[in-house]
Amino acid sequence: MPRKFFVYLFLFSIVFAFSCNKQISNVTEDVPIQVTPVGDENSLEIATWNIEQFPKHRNTVKDLRQLITDLDIDVFAVQEITNVDSFTALVNSLPDYDGRVGSAASSYNLWPGVIYKTDLVTLVSEEYLFTGEYNFPRAPYSLYLRARKNNEVFDFHLIILHLKAFGDEESENRRRGAIRTLESYLEAQLANPANDPDYIVAGDWNDLLNDRLEDNVFLPFLEDTVDYMFLTESLLDDPDGFSFIGNSNFRSLIDHIMVSGSIFSAYPSIETRVIKLDEEFPPYLLEVSDHRPVTGKIPVF
Repeated sequence: MPRKFFVYLFLFSIVFAFSCNKQISNVTEDVPIQVTPVGDENSLEIATWNIEQFPKHRNTVKDLRQLITDLDIDVFAVQEITNVDSFTALVNSLPDYDGRVGSAASSYNLWPGVIYKTDLVTLVSEEYLFTGEYNFPRAPYSLYLRARKNNEVFDFHLIILHLKAFGDEESENRRRGAIRTLESYLEAQLANPANDPDYIVAGDWNDLLNDRLEDNVFLPFLEDTVDYMFLTESLLDDPDGFSFIGNSNFRSLIDHIMVSGSIFSAYPSIETRVIKLDEEFPPYLLEVSDHRPVTGKIPVF
């Protein structure tokens, strides 16, 4: 039986127990938030952020409003939205941003979404990929976006993923099958000269890039170093570079950003980092999420 089964089984038990006792722990004093900005004038910042059953706490909307404002990131690809009204309230409280929920991605409410700066980014089109396919518990939410600043225009596809969780054999095989399907789709898109070749795939992939070969679900992408690059590969040597923080014994980097070769070859100096909000805002794990955001800064401007 794969070793990851035991890891995810234990992780699930801890998260489940935490969730069941959430109401007991709900009473906290408001803590001022001031985190270090990530955005700058010359880059387009894309962050993937699993915001854990949003909203998980009575303070979540308020906390995220301040965190998003302080971070000053251009595009947030978010996962695990459970309440559309709360998401709408969050977006409406952010005067510089707009957002959408991919509520057709699944029949249950762990939906993907996007939040983006309106003075910089325009939503051109949107669609869902592989709707109803068994290997995708949530259909990937695909958006075509246009970023414009300083007389520079950067059009790109953003695909927001949230793959099957847990480490049992069936779940791992579903992730493996999903990645094969996605790679075949992207290969066909990149082969068509009429298509824009700039793709960013961001989300909770629920697996490790540096797994041993027999368990590694990412091989279709990792073996094609011309067409694809995981920005998060650069974080593998950082002992504190994990994105999942839900359990201190099993912290791991399972949230990833992958870009197509056209982006990486044009902008090889992309800066990638895990934003350790839990270190700057102590109530983060209780009130916001058990995942840290992961961001890539693309120097397109």
